[in-house]
Amino acid sequence: MDWGKYRESLELAHRQLNIAEEVDSPNLRAEAYLNLARTHERMGGLERALACARHSLYNECDQCRAAGLVQITLANLHLEVALFVKALQALQQAHAIAHRIHDPALELQVYVGLSELFGRLQDADKAARYASKAYDLSRNLDMGDLNSRHHRSALLQMATALRKQGELGDAHDYCTEATRLSLVSGDQCSYARSIRIMGDIYRKKSEISNAYRQYESAMNTASSMGDRLCQMEAMDGAARCLEALRLQHKICNCRPLEFNTRLLEVAMAIGSKLLIRTVRVRLCRIYQSLGDEEHREEHANAAQRLEEELELQCGACSLPFGYEADSLEALPCAHILHARCAHDLLRRREKGKKKRSCPECERSVSSRLYLHCNDENHHQSTFSLASLHASSSGHNASSSV
Repeated sequence: MDWGKYRESLELAHRQLNIAEEVDSPNLRAEAYLNLARTHERMGGLERALACARHSLYNECDQCRAAGLVQITLANLHLEVALFVKALQALQQAHAIAHRIHDPALELQVYVGLSELFGRLQDADKAARYASKAYDLSRNLDMGDLNSRHHRSALLQMATALRKQGELGDAHDYCTEATRLSLVSGDQCSYARSIRIMGDIYRKKSEISNAYRQYESAMNTASSMGDRLCQMEAMDGAARCLEALRLQHKICNCRPLEFNTRLLEVAMAIGSKLLIRTVRVRLCRIYQSLGDEEHREEHANAAQRLEEELELQCGACSLPFGYEADSLEALPCAHILHARCAHDLLRRREKGKKKRSCPECERSVSSRLYLHCNDENHHQSTFSLASLHASSSGHNASSSV
C-alpha cells in the first residue's frame, strides 16, 4: 500500500481472505479485513471500509496490536464523515491498547489522528501539540533508520499543523524532508500527500501559481494510484486557489464554478461532509456574484441542513465549533466542548457547586487529565536535519485520551 498500488493491494487482500477462510484462521481473517478496510478507505469507498473494519474487529482479539490498528482505521473513517465523537472514541481505544502492549508506533499513530481531528475542528494549537508528540515518538522508534512510514507521517502532520499556525518556514522544512524521504523509499502515498501539503503552504504564502502547480501534480499522482481521498483533498486546494484568484478579479466566475461543481460531486460520492459544506458555501458566494439567487439559496439551504446534521455544537453553551478557529477540549466520554466551557466545568466542584458531569451524556467528569492540555512545559519540536538523528527530548504535554 505504501507504494500506492491500491488495486493490487485490494486483489491481494481478497486472496488473503480466501486463504483465511480455507484454513479457518480468525487472526488471518482479521488481518485480511484490515487490509481491505485500509485499501477501500484510500480508494474512497468509506462504507465498504467501515464494514471491513468491523469484520476485522469481530475476528480479532480486542487487546492486540491489530485491534489497535483497526481502531486507527475506524477513527480515520469517522473523521472523513465528520463523526468526531466516534473518531475520538476509536482513538481512545487505540491509545489504551498502545499503552497496554507498550507499542510506541501505535501510540504515534494515535497522536497523528488526534492532531488531524483537532486540525479539522480549527484548533490549531492542539493539532500542533499532538503532531509534536507524534514527531518526538517517531525519532525514538527503534527501526534502524528514520525513513519509516511512521516518521514520514509525523513529518507531514507537523507540516500541516505548523501551516495552520502560520509557521510557514518550519512547515516548508518538514514537508520538504517528508517529500525527500517519500521519494527515497518509493512511498507514493506519502509523496502525493506531501506535494499537496506543499501546495497548502504556498497558498498560505499567497504564491497561488506555485500552489496550483503542486495541487495539479498531487491530483495526477493520486489519480494514477486510485487514491480518491488524496485526489479530493488536492482538488479542494486547487479550488481554494481559484477562489483566491476570483476574489482578486484575476479570473471570471466560470472556472471556479465549474471546478467547485465537480469537486462537490466527488465529495458527495465519497461522503466527506465537512468538505461538502465548505464547497457549498463557496458555491453560494460564486452564485451570489453571478446574481443567481435561486442557486445561491439552494446551496445556502443545503449547507445549513448539513450544519444541523453535523451537530457541531458545544453541549455547555450551545454555540457552534469547528467552523472558525477556537480552542477546544475533549472530555473522557469523547464529547467535545469549547476549552473555556470545559475549564468552567472543571472548576465547578472546586467552588462547591454541583457534581461535574458531561452536559451531553451526564457521565461524570472525574479526571483532570482530559482538560489539562495547556502544559507550561510543552515545547514545539523544531526542525533541522541534525535533529533527525538526535534523540527525542522530554515532552510532558498531556493527552485527551
